[in-house]
Amino acid sequence: MRNSFAGGRSTRRIATAAAAAVVAIAATGCGSASDSGSSSAGASDGPKSGEKFVIGFEQPLGGQPWREMGLATLQALAKQPQYKDKIELKIVRTQDNDPAQQAAAMRNLISQDVDAIMFDPASPTGANPVIAQAKAKGIPVVANGGPVASKDAYVVSTDWVKAGETGAKWLAENMKGGKNVVVLEGFKGVPINEDAMPVVRKTLEAGGAKIIAQDTNGWDEATAQKNMANLLRSNPDIDGVYSFLAGGQGVPEAFKQAGRDFVPTVGGSGYNGEGCTVKKYMADGLTADLVSGQPAIYAKGLEQTVKLLEGEKIEREQYFEPLELQTEDAAKRCLADKPPLFAIGYEFPGLDLPLQATLAEYKG
Repeated sequence: MRNSFAGGRSTRRIATAAAAAVVAIAATGCGSASDSGSSSAGASDGPKSGEKFVIGFEQPLGGQPWREMGLATLQALAKQPQYKDKIELKIVRTQDNDPAQQAAAMRNLISQDVDAIMFDPASPTGANPVIAQAKAKGIPVVANGGPVASKDAYVVSTDWVKAGETGAKWLAENMKGGKNVVVLEGFKGVPINEDAMPVVRKTLEAGGAKIIAQDTNGWDEATAQKNMANLLRSNPDIDGVYSFLAGGQGVPEAFKQAGRDFVPTVGGSGYNGEGCTVKKYMADGLTADLVSGQPAIYAKGLEQTVKLLEGEKIEREQYFEPLELQTEDAAKRCLADKPPLFAIGYEFPGLDLPLQATLAEYKG
C-alpha cells in the first residue's frame, strides 16, 4: 500500500458541484471487502472542468467482445442514479494492444483536462511516462484490468496470477494416467499474460506435469483451435491442455475434429461459447475448468475512481478473485439465446448492474 495521490485539484469551478459532492459522499458509504483497511487519500475535492467529473477510459483492444462488455458495464453503471449527475465518460479505443497508441491517446485525454484517467494496460511499462505527466497535472490514473510498473497509478484488476494458478492446479489434479501437458499462453507482451505464465508453468510442474509443447491462443478461439490442431498432429500423447484465458471452445473442437479423445482442459475466455462447448461434449468425456475475469471489473474501476475523486480513501492496489466454472457449472452457464462471443461476466459483487441496462450499451 502506498500513500495518497499527491497532485489533487484544489478548487471547484461551480458551486453546485460542491453541494452535489457532499450528497454523493453521503450516498456512497458501502463498498466491497477489498476496500477495507485502505490508506490512500482521495485525489480531488471537486471537478475541474464543470459540474461533472470528466473521466477518460483508454482501451487498447477496441472491438474485442470481452472488453466491449466491460465498457458496456462501465457505461451502464455511469447511468445509474447515483452516478449519472456527477460523471461524464470519454471512452477512447485504440487497436492491436499497441502501447504507443495507448500512450498517445492518454496524452490526448490529459490535454483535454479530464479529472481522471482509467485504462486497461497494453504493457506493464508503456504508460509510465504518461502516468508521470498526469500526476504532475493532478490527474489520478487507474489501471483497470491489469497491473502496471508505475507506483503512481492505482490498480483495480482481476487477480490474473491467481487465475493462472487456479487453472493449473485443477489440471494437475484432474489428469488421469500420464501427465503430458500442452500449454497455450495468451497474448504475449500483455502484463497479465507475462505475470501469470511463469506461475502457471511452476504450478503445473509442481503438480507432476511435464510440459511437452507450447504455443499461444492470442485470446481468440479460432487461433486456439488452429494452434491446438497443429500440436495434435505432432504430439500423440497429450494428457491435458492448459490454455490461458481462451481455448475452452477452440481446444475441444480441435480434439473433436482430429478424432482424438478429450483430455482435461483449462480455458477461460469468459465467453458463452466455452460453456456451450462443455455442455455439448461433456457426455463424450470432456472435463474442463474455465477460469476468467469478469469484464465488469471496468465498472468496479469506475466506482473506485469516483470515490477517489470525491476525496474518499481507496486502496492503491485492488485485486479480485477470478470467476471459476468447472464442468457442470460451466455447462449450466451456456446461454442458448446468446452468441458464442457473448461475455458472461456482466455482473460484479456489490454493484447494481441490471443486465438489460448493460445490453443497452453493449456494442460487441
